[in-house]
Amino acid sequence: MSDSASAEVRRGTAWRIWDLHVHTPASIVNGYGGEAGDAWEKFIDELEALPRDIRVIGINDYWFLDGYKRVIAARQEGRLKNLDEVFPVVEMRLDQFGGTAGNLSRVNLHVIFDPEISAEVIEAQFVSALTSKIKLSPEAESLEWEGVVTHGALADLGRKIKASVPDDRKDQYGPDLMEGFNNLNVSLSSVQKILESTYFRGRTLIGMGKTEWAAIKWNEQSIAAKKTVINSANLIFTAFEDVSTWSGQVEKLRESNITHRLIDCSDAHYFSDSDQKMRLGACQTWMNATPTFAGLAHALAEFDRRVYVGLEPPALARVRRNPERFISSVEVRSDREDRKLFDYSIPINSGFIAVVGNKGQGKSALLDCIALAGNSSRNNEFAFLNPSRFLGPAGRKSARDYQSEIRWETGKIRRVNLHEGHDRAAPVSVEYLPQAFVERVCNTDAVVGEADEFERELRTVLFTHIAEEERAGEKTFDALLNQKTRAAQGDVDRLRDDLRELVSNYADAAAFRAGNRIDEIDGRIELKKEEVADAQRSLDEDRAALGEIDSAGRDDARLAALKLRSTEIALAHAKLVEKRSENERNQARKQQELSDMDLILQDADAIRATVVDLNARAKSLIGDSRPFITFEIDHERKDAWRDAALRERDALKAEHGSLLSQVTAQDLEREKNADELALADSARERARQRVLQSEERLHSLIGDLGDEESLSGLEELRERITQAPHEMERHRTRIVEHARQIHSALVARLRAVEGLYEPASRFIEHSDVVKNAGLEFNAELRVLPSWQSMSVALDGRRNTDFLDWLNDLPRRIEDTSWSQLAPQLEELLSRLEHERGELDGSFRDPASALRKATSLQDFLIDTLGLSWLEVRFGLIGEGLPLSQLSPGQRGLILALFYLVVDRRTTPLLLDQPEENLDNATIASKLVPAIHEAAGRRQTIVVTHNANLAVVGDADQIIHCKVVDQRFTLESGSISEIDVARFALDVLEGTKPAFDNRRHKYEAFPELG
Repeated sequence: MSDSASAEVRRGTAWRIWDLHVHTPASIVNGYGGEAGDAWEKFIDELEALPRDIRVIGINDYWFLDGYKRVIAARQEGRLKNLDEVFPVVEMRLDQFGGTAGNLSRVNLHVIFDPEISAEVIEAQFVSALTSKIKLSPEAESLEWEGVVTHGALADLGRKIKASVPDDRKDQYGPDLMEGFNNLNVSLSSVQKILESTYFRGRTLIGMGKTEWAAIKWNEQSIAAKKTVINSANLIFTAFEDVSTWSGQVEKLRESNITHRLIDCSDAHYFSDSDQKMRLGACQTWMNATPTFAGLAHALAEFDRRVYVGLEPPALARVRRNPERFISSVEVRSDREDRKLFDYSIPINSGFIAVVGNKGQGKSALLDCIALAGNSSRNNEFAFLNPSRFLGPAGRKSARDYQSEIRWETGKIRRVNLHEGHDRAAPVSVEYLPQAFVERVCNTDAVVGEADEFERELRTVLFTHIAEEERAGEKTFDALLNQKTRAAQGDVDRLRDDLRELVSNYADAAAFRAGNRIDEIDGRIELKKEEVADAQRSLDEDRAALGEIDSAGRDDARLAALKLRSTEIALAHAKLVEKRSENERNQARKQQELSDMDLILQDADAIRATVVDLNARAKSLIGDSRPFITFEIDHERKDAWRDAALRERDALKAEHGSLLSQVTAQDLEREKNADELALADSARERARQRVLQSEERLHSLIGDLGDEESLSGLEELRERITQAPHEMERHRTRIVEHARQIHSALVARLRAVEGLYEPASRFIEHSDVVKNAGLEFNAELRVLPSWQSMSVALDGRRNTDFLDWLNDLPRRIEDTSWSQLAPQLEELLSRLEHERGELDGSFRDPASALRKATSLQDFLIDTLGLSWLEVRFGLIGEGLPLSQLSPGQRGLILALFYLVVDRRTTPLLLDQPEENLDNATIASKLVPAIHEAAGRRQTIVVTHNANLAVVGDADQIIHCKVVDQRFTLESGSISEIDVARFALDVLEGTKPAFDNRRHKYEAFPELG
């Protein structure tokens, strides 16, 4: 065997075109011109000139093997090196008829023999053995004919048939040999019985002609027989007019619950330059198998994965389009003669490679060497190439003398010494999941509020689903996530900051209401009214005394003038004071109007946030990007009004300053006038001063709205107390509304995150392999465990069931939608405001419900700021959060992500992914995932499990073992007997152990 042929065998299975229905010039029916002239030489030449992908053919000359023998002789003479194998096939006709009464056709049966069986054995033990089983067609049953099947015997039968028909019908018949062949039939059961002989048992396959079989009519009498015929076949032959219909026809056969292994064949009767459909090279059946009988059986057993009819299998197209992502071979050795621990070179299959071997035989060493040469970034967790093993003090020096080299399908080579590490300046060309890495990330406990490494690893895979143009220049999922959610998170932070003022206003209003009782104020008002009445009586008396003095001194002109001036000054002063009070009231009114406008704008912003949320929801339903609801604030009118209000307020402030100056001037003039009156008439001045003092006392008792010690202030305070419940309701409404805006901002952040996860989420939703593992995405606003700490702030002595009510909130709500949360938050505030936290209790200061170390503001900011809600968008497995899964379940999910979800196409290396998994899980979940991965990327798996390597149907099995203190490798396809033997020894614990288990299972027929 040549080096290249040996490499192909060691590489395992390969995609080749198999044409198992080729006739030669020796065939009873052929269009090559018979065996005369140079037909055979041209035939051999054309076989050598077949398209390079056609590597296996079957010679199918009906009953005879003469043509097959000549082809084999040509191979033995050094011809036909382009063909990996030639199969002997015997074609015959069954005694099953199809078509109509006037146009009957017989079902063609093809027996494909192991090429290891000689033609002479087939002729002697099969063809000859069928002689006694042959039946003649109805029109020839009356003729006498017996003998073995030879060209002469068939020609003799043909002559007898033609002699028995009228002369006017003889022109409808062909050559004698053809007519003899056309009337020779066998039963399916007789063929099956002979194939059970020791010569052929397990070494033949039966093919059926689809066209002739399909001609058998479906009716109550034939349906069972028709199904029996097709289901006895291992495969079905047809020569497609249009290969694009192949998959549909296969599915139709499968749905009919009959043999569906349909392949294309040339049924070649003509040379390749013929315009006939049945010509050499007209076949598009690809099989991913070794070119042996076992390989053919292997391909048919794994038909859906290993057979493809069409121009090019997708697996080959992937390698052709991206050769730089497929490793062609691996070589690990040293140039030094005394370094022989590693000394091997092995070709690598482009599909699924299983690396097997007993413990300590170099499996992980091989994987580490491939990963190192592929510049894996996980070299710190390699199983063999690490400081505790080969790279320790004793081995590191020798590691410098070994090189690991991988050759890519492009021909490019990367070679590194075994002591080297990851090169940050070079690209990572392989993805490697060392067992130590998997165990570490899958055993990490999730930290509350912080994503652990396991979930970060999953997000790395999810990032591969985001198109390059959608990544906004970011290199990681988390960086892109932060960028996409930054605006929404900024809104959340801003709204939480704004909440502080609203909460402070609410706390002040609550403290005011709790600190002021209406009955106490009413008592103070009554006392103040009595004081006012007394002051009024004193004033009246003082005014009367002053009047008497004024009457007595009316004739003094100078004194009269001073008195008149005093009166004028007093009137002017009173007017200025009244005008000042009115100015202050107008300023307060204008400031209140400005505050009211600010509240209107806050409410408008809340409405805007609601509109944004509603439009987002409408877009998800309608799909149209246009706004479904429009909302507009007339900022021009608002700005014009605000400017005018500010100007008016500023004018009032300026006027107030002027009035203060005028009042001060009046006070000075009044003092001057009083001094002059005192000099002119001290008695009268004393009387007037008593009047002024009484007036001031009365004015002081009546007071103004801002003086809570005056009658006016007390009456204003009473009004405020009366309005306090309504004022608290207003503050409460604003706080809850603000919480709704925070919730809307959190939902907006969730929507941004959903958009980021959407490509991967859609993929997983449609992946049967992933869904089979119970994986699905879950997007939500999640209540964090930190909610349970909220009740710690409550004073247990001042609350009955309030603490339990608070702790139980997450279980009471169906979800974290605002419609569910709003009633709970409103009730929370109500319980704070009522004694013992009971809704029917009397009012209390909410601050009194809390422990002394906790302020009401901090408690409300924590609860109403929704800091206990988290945007959570991630995976759940089997209905549980990933943090609650076992290490084994996490390991399975991690493997599934890299095998199925990961969109990267670089080679994937897995070290014992079956660890901690039961066989049922391996077979039902891991194996299908590996199949899917191998259909997309080169997948190399170290395993100890037969389900993974054998049931998983590896394209190549590499057997690692240590011989004479050297790592050695053997490899090939599972269909190769040597490979099957070491797979059985390593994975099943030797054949006797396997047989022992098999026999025990067979003792329980109900298991079947």
